[in-house]
Amino acid sequence: MINNFWFYFFITPVVVSIIALNSLFVHKSPSTPVFENALEYCQSVDNNYVYSDQGTAQDICIDEYMNAPWTLELVIKIFLLFGFLFIVPLFLYIKSRNS
Repeated sequence: MINNFWFYFFITPVVVSIIALNSLFVHKSPSTPVFENALEYCQSVDNNYVYSDQGTAQDICIDEYMNAPWTLELVIKIFLLFGFLFIVPLFLYIKSRNS
């Protein structure tokens, strides 16, 4: 069973999701970003350069700064979902090999 391609095909996403789950608990997401910190972080960005649909370049920088933790958590949760979807086929594969 361990030398079979399908075993590794099903176990790889499960292991990746376990690692992603571990990273959610070990590396706590940073606290909610503070707007004053975003202003300090983006002060070097030109505020006179205006995009017609998104505001100034500094506005875009502040938006990216404020949304960074949420984006990382979303990626980790996608890995978790993908791995958990493979748990059922992995158990079915193991059960069929042991029968």
